[in-house]
Amino acid sequence: MEIFDSSIVKLNELYEAKPILKALIQSITYKDLPIGAAVDTIFGTSVNRLKAERLRTFFEQLDNGDIELTEELITDNDFLHSYFVTINYVLKNRSELKIKAFAEILNSLYRDDIDINEFEDYGQIFDELTEREFIILSVKYEFEKHAASIEDDLNPLQRTSTYWQDFKSEIKVKLNLEGEDLNSMLLRLQRTGCYKKHQGYWNDSHEEIGDTTAILQTIIGVIKYKKPEQSK
Repeated sequence: MEIFDSSIVKLNELYEAKPILKALIQSITYKDLPIGAAVDTIFGTSVNRLKAERLRTFFEQLDNGDIELTEELITDNDFLHSYFVTINYVLKNRSELKIKAFAEILNSLYRDDIDINEFEDYGQIFDELTEREFIILSVKYEFEKHAASIEDDLNPLQRTSTYWQDFKSEIKVKLNLEGEDLNSMLLRLQRTGCYKKHQGYWNDSHEEIGDTTAILQTIIGVIKYKKPEQSK
């Protein structure tokens, strides 16, 4: 049996002083096998080291959130549904960025920032995005916010065109992605509902010039939520 570092594998021991979080960890099954107390054996025979690391990353982020995990909460049907849906997303993702983001999406549901239906929609949409796609969208959104802060009488296509080359240059630096490769990614992203090409304006460009959507902006807002500072 493969030997794993105890700080990764013994997730139940990491939260010995937090019984509610420990109960959530113990509730996880993989291939119909309970993880919890028998975590060493099961991870050694059924789940590789990467899945253990993914779970550790997720629970650390969840523990840093500002929702209060109570016995009442973890017996709520909506919470249990959303929790197990999120765990399934986490176990099949390799991106630390995305795993932490899933914890924040779950947190947002119990801050009442989104409802259970929105949670299901946003969780599924975010699961379908690759890390590179999410980076592209995040960079584009930052350019949009800056452009919106400048008063002008430009239409959306004209406004986007003012920074389009800078946007492409930043994606080239961050992801080494350019030209038709980037254009193809932007075309694919339109099917996720997170990006929309500008329509109805005179434009002879073959590029997929557009803007992020309200869906993407909500997801980013949820993921980048900043916990209010405690009053002294």
